[in-house]
Amino acid sequence: MRAISDEHAAIIKDATAAAYEALGGVSRAAEALNVATSTLTKYASHGDEWRENFIRLDLAVELDRRCDHPFLLTAMTRVVNDERVSAFGAVTASAILRLDGVLDDVVREVATAIEDGHIDAGERRAIRARIVAAKQYLAKLDAMMAGAGG
Repeated sequence: MRAISDEHAAIIKDATAAAYEALGGVSRAAEALNVATSTLTKYASHGDEWRENFIRLDLAVELDRRCDHPFLLTAMTRVVNDERVSAFGAVTASAILRLDGVLDDVVREVATAIEDGHIDAGERRAIRARIVAAKQYLAKLDAMMAGAGG
């Protein structure tokens, strides 16, 4: 029996998937970590069959080291602090300014990358990491809006 809730499990699995994407996909993550793609896929799967499978701590540390964002450390911190997955907070001017900042980070990363007319692999990873962070923030807002009931 798992000691964490389904909501906390989803936080960890979603962060695992986000880290894979930031690194260039599960195949690239498998190469970087020297672990089979099928094994890594289980760690991010929400399916009942893999519900109890989570990424090993050593792999999580290495994955976060290779990404521009500590996806798994952040997820574990959220779980330890019992933060709700859908908690965006109140829609306030401050929250919208934070969202604006996250989206601006994506735009700035792309603008910096295209200055020389070419986006290299490192720049692509950095852009994707910013996009993943923005998606996570937008998903929180979307979950809050979906639950608002009109």
